[in-house]
Amino acid sequence: MTTETRATTSVAILLGQLAVAVAVAVAGCHARPDPLLIERRSDALYRTGDRVPQPGDPLEDGTVPTEAEVAATADLDRYLSYGLHHNAGLRAAYERWRADLERVPQVTSLPDPQLSFTQFVEEVQTRTGPQERRYSLQQTLPWFGKLDQQGTVASARAEEQWQRVQAVRVEVARDIRVAFHDYAYLGESLRITGEVFELLKQLEPIVQQRIAAGSAGQGDLLRLQVEIGRVENELAGLREVRASSSARLAAAMNLRHRAPLPLPALAEPTAERLHLEAEALLRRAEELNPQLAELRERITANRSARELAGYQRYPDVTLGVDYIETGSAVAPVAGSGDDPWGVRVMFNLPIWSPKYRAAEREADHQIAAAAHALSNRRETLRAELEHAAFLLDDAARQVVLYRDTLLPRAREGLEVTRTAYRSGSASVLDLIDSERALLEFETGYRRACRDHHQSLARLEALVGGEIEGGTE
Repeated sequence: MTTETRATTSVAILLGQLAVAVAVAVAGCHARPDPLLIERRSDALYRTGDRVPQPGDPLEDGTVPTEAEVAATADLDRYLSYGLHHNAGLRAAYERWRADLERVPQVTSLPDPQLSFTQFVEEVQTRTGPQERRYSLQQTLPWFGKLDQQGTVASARAEEQWQRVQAVRVEVARDIRVAFHDYAYLGESLRITGEVFELLKQLEPIVQQRIAAGSAGQGDLLRLQVEIGRVENELAGLREVRASSSARLAAAMNLRHRAPLPLPALAEPTAERLHLEAEALLRRAEELNPQLAELRERITANRSARELAGYQRYPDVTLGVDYIETGSAVAPVAGSGDDPWGVRVMFNLPIWSPKYRAAEREADHQIAAAAHALSNRRETLRAELEHAAFLLDDAARQVVLYRDTLLPRAREGLEVTRTAYRSGSASVLDLIDSERALLEFETGYRRACRDHHQSLARLEALVGGEIEGGTE
């Protein structure tokens, strides 16, 4: 083989390799997911840019709370900020979204080229000399548009997962708010019960004085002591519940602090009854609810997958280059010792139509399933919104009833009974009944406040955003 021929062959092989490299570079144009998209969404989710937040990162309000600092507070906004930064379930959903984004450059790149080497154990004798070894390089090129369609499907799946991230975020915020107001209600119950307990204990020496003066009997003292024991037992039970209630709130935030958190104050709702319409709520949920958005993205992804299934009917092309090293012939002839090379073009033959039709039918069923799931979720969401709106309205009604009617009358009745008891016209049993009624109304009012806040949290989670007129 002459030097000129070998040089020509080498150039041809290099050109073939260069063509494959260019094809790979073109197919791998989606080398990385869009960094601007990741930064924008990560910032909206975590307020920390293109990375997962770590303990000590600044929160939305610019502070840098540690776990100990969060455990020392009793502020709902701080709990929400910490919880959304550290909740493991939300972090897991976020990482799944990032993983799905990394599928896009994988499915839009060409398959790896194949390089093969053959060493002939027994040389193939030819007229121009023995063939000693063979080098082959080949690259498969999917049908036009197939890689782009695979990228479209992967992008749609990633978008579906992002909506799942948003759904988890809403659920985490809802769980923190519900647990917070449960814990705040416990604090109010402890306070009210403790105040009643102290008032009853203050009555005991007064009753004893009246017994000594002959204006009361031992029965009055026994009734009072029984009531003191009952309230004391109730107070002890509430104190026992505090640890578990605090643990539920800490778990919602993924806070590892084990000691009971400070008891927060339970805010009194200022909003009157909202009279929310289910249809208006559903229209707003259509825009904001991440579960509906997730199902819509699933339909989009399945439709893209249906189009991708159609590409199976088209052949992929494989281009290859073969180069054979040839030794010198025993009896030299023209071209003796030349190294032959050639170009190969191969097509796969998509002849199994039943398989391709089955893939298309599978995609059709997936589209139909997602559409039915979306329709079903709309209907169940409508029912859930109606029920949540009813609970919110009912809680608001009870807040107004207790605040404006029952509590003022119970306080007035207790003062009248106390005055009557001091003058001797009322018994200690009457006084205990008045104290008990006030306790029940105070507790009922705080329970209604808690129910209002929790119902609002659940309703806003269903809608996917804040509701005008709702207050914390």
